[in-house]
Amino acid sequence: MRASYIRVMDRLQWLCVAWCSLAIVAMTLMIFTGVVMRYVFETGARFAEPMSIFFAVQLAMYGAAACYRTNAHLRLMVVVNLLPERLGYLVDHLVQLMLGAVAVAMIYYGTSLARTTWFQAYPEFEYIRVGTVYAAIPISGVIFLLFVIERFLFGQQGLDAEAEELKRAIAQTEIEQARESAD
Repeated sequence: MRASYIRVMDRLQWLCVAWCSLAIVAMTLMIFTGVVMRYVFETGARFAEPMSIFFAVQLAMYGAAACYRTNAHLRLMVVVNLLPERLGYLVDHLVQLMLGAVAVAMIYYGTSLARTTWFQAYPEFEYIRVGTVYAAIPISGVIFLLFVIERFLFGQQGLDAEAEELKRAIAQTEIEQARESAD
């Protein structure tokens, strides 16, 4: 069960990273096209801005989930590293529970936002609904929640789990050295 779940999460993370890579390339091409159309051909590319917004939302939502799984996000571990190991463990689990609550809020409120805006259309694209843009919020919330559950049950996974363990060992050694030199 554990290996299967982690394997599925690895694939889900890969999909998030692949989608984000596609989104950043598409967004860059859209903005470049808009600039060229405006300054070279003296006519605006009406599609460039709304499509760039679409890809920016996708990049932010799915990128955040992928970054969480690999610990590539901003976090402050200084205080946790100074705590005794057992208390640090409890604080880390409390943080995971709070992040799970954030994921549930993303699912609930993101679904509400997507439903509210589902029938609104972009003037430039009548066939693309605004709700499809914001559907990334609840979908990434589900992915984020699955990653939180994975970390809660099995510990840190992802591409840099071994590097994270090495960082913790180095940080713990530095803390012990600082305590010894203070005595």
